[in-house]
Amino acid sequence: MHKIIGFVPTLLKIILEESIDVGVRQAAALYFKNNISEWWKPDESDESGELRFCIHEQDKQAIRSSIVAALVSAPIPFQTHLQVALSKIIKHDFPTRFEEFPEQVKQFLESNDRHHLRGALRCLYAFVEVYTYKKNDERANTVSTMQVFFPILYSTLSSLIVEESEDSYVLQTLIIKIFFSFINYHFPLDAMNKQLFTHWIDMFCTILGDFKVTHSDTSSSTWKRQKWALKILNRVFTRYGSPGSVIKLYQPFADWYLKAFSGQIISVLLNICEAYRQKSFVSKPVLSQTLDYFSSALANSFSWKLLRPHFSLLVREVIFPLMSYTEEDAELWQEDPVEYIRAEAGDWGSVSSPASAASTLLSEACVKRRGVLNNIMPFCIHILSSESSPIEKDAVLHMYIAIAEILLKKAAYKSQLESFLVGHVLPTLHAPEGYRRARAYRLLEKLSEAKFNDQNIFAQVVDEVRKAACFDSELPVRAFAALCLSELVRCQETAHQFVAPHLRELLISLLELLRQTEFDDLNSVIEILIHTFEKEIVPIASEVMQTLSDTFHQLVIKSEYELNRELIELEDTEDLFEYRSIVATSVLDNMESILQVGEDNENLVAQLEPIVVHLIQSIFNHKLSVFFDEALTFIFSLTTNKISPLLWQLFDQLYPVFKKDACECFSEMMPCLHNYITVDREAFLANTSRIEQITAMCLEVFSMDDQERLQMHAAKLLEVILLDYRGQVNQYVPKYVELALTRLTRPLVSSELRTLCMQVVIAGLLYSPMDMLHMMIEHPWPGTEVNILSEFLKRWIEDADCFLGLHDRRLCVLGLCLIISLPVDKRTDAIVTLSEKYIPSLLLLFSGLKKAYATKASNQNEDERFRRRRR
Repeated sequence: MHKIIGFVPTLLKIILEESIDVGVRQAAALYFKNNISEWWKPDESDESGELRFCIHEQDKQAIRSSIVAALVSAPIPFQTHLQVALSKIIKHDFPTRFEEFPEQVKQFLESNDRHHLRGALRCLYAFVEVYTYKKNDERANTVSTMQVFFPILYSTLSSLIVEESEDSYVLQTLIIKIFFSFINYHFPLDAMNKQLFTHWIDMFCTILGDFKVTHSDTSSSTWKRQKWALKILNRVFTRYGSPGSVIKLYQPFADWYLKAFSGQIISVLLNICEAYRQKSFVSKPVLSQTLDYFSSALANSFSWKLLRPHFSLLVREVIFPLMSYTEEDAELWQEDPVEYIRAEAGDWGSVSSPASAASTLLSEACVKRRGVLNNIMPFCIHILSSESSPIEKDAVLHMYIAIAEILLKKAAYKSQLESFLVGHVLPTLHAPEGYRRARAYRLLEKLSEAKFNDQNIFAQVVDEVRKAACFDSELPVRAFAALCLSELVRCQETAHQFVAPHLRELLISLLELLRQTEFDDLNSVIEILIHTFEKEIVPIASEVMQTLSDTFHQLVIKSEYELNRELIELEDTEDLFEYRSIVATSVLDNMESILQVGEDNENLVAQLEPIVVHLIQSIFNHKLSVFFDEALTFIFSLTTNKISPLLWQLFDQLYPVFKKDACECFSEMMPCLHNYITVDREAFLANTSRIEQITAMCLEVFSMDDQERLQMHAAKLLEVILLDYRGQVNQYVPKYVELALTRLTRPLVSSELRTLCMQVVIAGLLYSPMDMLHMMIEHPWPGTEVNILSEFLKRWIEDADCFLGLHDRRLCVLGLCLIISLPVDKRTDAIVTLSEKYIPSLLLLFSGLKKAYATKASNQNEDERFRRRRR
């Protein structure tokens, strides 16, 4: 129906017809958007070569002439769909086919009807969004259009700003978002003169100074307009207005902007901080971006001079309170400690918060501005040493976390860290408040490089951290203690002796914690412990591996089976599934690490193998394709030296996996298949279905289009079989050679695939010289009257310089030696014709081999020197 001329314009009419049921109109709006999105783009051929349907030009013209008026007049719920459709039309038709668009919008933009004004602003927003990511030289038409609209938009905003209504705030926000989208990535300086730009900045400052509305609904347009105004000021300053950190094009603008506006903007932002200090409500995004602006201002001496007189007050009255433990934090700790862990660690779905912005500002100031660190330390020590409340002391530790890296670099402070930790941090590890214990472990993690002169104290620290990671009653404390322990182990070698005796208990506890929290950073902790204690882990490897496998199964089963039940409760289910998949993948990585630890211990591998095989079977049986790569890596590791009956059972599961998703998994499967073919030849041939499955995979891969990378892998497998099973796979030789020759007759992009296919044919010649020569003489090269042997020999000689590496060159040499050593009566005309070219080709190959052997010897010597240095 969508192909009928007049159908799509009719949908637009249905949307605007008030007498029709609203549900029908909503469906029409959605269908209209989908039609425009799918069928507006000019005719193009799809992969089959057929022309795709495109909306008829007659309908396009009708839509272009009415879409702006339709969007402006449509009910607000329908405008979103029409805005998406309009963006598509602008993208492809402006200005050549849609030059009337600006005039259409301007007509409604100057209207006194607020509904029309809102629709016109949405049209203009759609327009600038299309060109947001375009470079200045691609935005010429946009710039000329916006030169007309910016004065109108400024005038409209000026008239709206005096009104204190939700409707006015919505329209103001739309105008501000249009401005932000226009300057977000590229700012054409000729879009407005300095006078108009100054008016805009004044307007944004006026909006940011408006605290008449004191309600705390952050979703209201009151706060949204302030948030977007601040986004503009931050973007203009950081991208275009900070001398020394902008591209050459914007340097003159930056010099002017810094001196013209820094004082005004910083004054306004300080007033926002003052409002917060006076306990007025300030939305989190506004507060965060205010502090972000200050962080950017630190880099420039001019703006820092304006900020410096106020910075001590900012630290005491804004940064310090923002870094305190809040009622919101307490509620999250009690109701969802797992989410608290993720939020505190910035692990998943985190967004900029006032606390993180305050932390960044504090850290940046201490790094970039002399004297700041010295000025804030007395304040911090006073809080910690006085009878301050637990929350205040916790806030100071939070501040120390922000500046920990600087403290470790400053000699004057680094030397005092041990006494600081003993006096203020270690006692906090036993605080009755869980959040204080967690903060102390976070700080100890950041200061893990601190030097301990008293090893008894250090032993006590490590023991306290280990016990907390295993036994603390609060999940966040256990999680952050675990992170702290991994950093102590990584940074302090002396910690190893205190952790090693408790390794089993520690790993089992961490895996239990991982199952409880699904906190992926714990996988990194486990990884560090595995690699640090490789010898100590051998006796407990089997138990740890089984626990890791159980952890993976719990994560996957929960993801697969429980997720449907949670759909009702969670809006971000896809994100949750993705997160659990990441955690499960990290678990598999740790299992691979244990396998690597035991790779030289045959008895240990034998113990681990059934656990890993069961896991792989679960992945394949449940069709968990997201984990196929890891499963195939396991198979490769387990089949490198020996293939047990259990692993041959896994081989039979590879072909169904390949059939399900050949393009995605064949590259990762290839190393496993190579092991199965080469490690135990007798067992491989014992069951004919195995070579049949390999052959079927290669046949399917060679039949694909645009999959040369996969075909390289397939050609290599065929070559390996021909070389390793000489005299044992006679019935497959003609099929393999035919596959390679057929691929050589089709277009090739990669020279590597061409040489690999030639190597399959050469391997076939070496396998059965007389039979292959006879076949190649009897049949013509496709599309010619020349026999296959003549054409192949010609291409072989021409491409002799394309055979690279030791193996490829050696195979090529053996093949050519076979040809020139044939008895005289077996040398056909095809062979004789090229007789003068064989020796030069061989000399070329021998020269390449000489260089390749020299390179190999050099690499081996370098490896030996490296091993000696490590010893």
